[in-house]
Amino acid sequence: MISFENYYLQCPCCKSWLTGKQVLLETISQSLLYSDGLIISNSIPINKQIIVLCPACAVYFWPHKQTPVKDEALLMGFHSYPWSSWYLFGCNLLSNPGRVALVKHYWYVLQKIGPLDEKQEIVIRKSLLWAYNDLYRDSIGFSIKEVFDGMLSFRSWIILKLLHKRNLKFYESEQSGFQENLLRLIEITESLPEPDPAELAELYREAGNFEKAAEAISSIKRRTHFITSLINYIQKGERRVFKVAG
Repeated sequence: MISFENYYLQCPCCKSWLTGKQVLLETISQSLLYSDGLIISNSIPINKQIIVLCPACAVYFWPHKQTPVKDEALLMGFHSYPWSSWYLFGCNLLSNPGRVALVKHYWYVLQKIGPLDEKQEIVIRKSLLWAYNDLYRDSIGFSIKEVFDGMLSFRSWIILKLLHKRNLKFYESEQSGFQENLLRLIEITESLPEPDPAELAELYREAGNFEKAAEAISSIKRRTHFITSLINYIQKGERRVFKVAG
């Protein structure tokens, strides 16, 4: 069973305390790596939260600019808001409304919070890309076989199937926003001093520009499992994210 170590952040505006949770790596039993870079361990995304909305005063702040406190005694009796109230802006990713809300939160940050430097914009846009892909990520490899293998009851399978269908419908209706975010990510990534050709190839692939994706991947001579899989998906003309390992 996965375990966590608590740490504490303080809002720079209202000075409220927020409880965070750090995954203890030795307790992870299964990790999934996806082509867009998201890592999920024991069904929990472990990529760090890069911007926080304070649940007390609704101010956004960057947690990496603070030194997390690990000693609970330093709270001096003050209330600390739970992790669930601010991680991923408090959105419940087990529900359709929660996943949709997360996409909208990241768009709000991009449109209202600023000015953003290049690094800040990249990490927010990558998080927005993950949020979009989360709309259908659970459906990757999902089939009736899970019922026959005894992993799910037929009723549970039907419920999940409907959940995936609704999420996919929203994802398809948001293609203009999805493409806008991807194209800006590609623009920023290409402007970096040493852009990662595999990352560029993945971004172009998800954007549906398979010619540019193939051009980017052609500069890589090594053939890892990820690179080989990425080439195969480019050649098949497949845009959606895929599972790399796990």
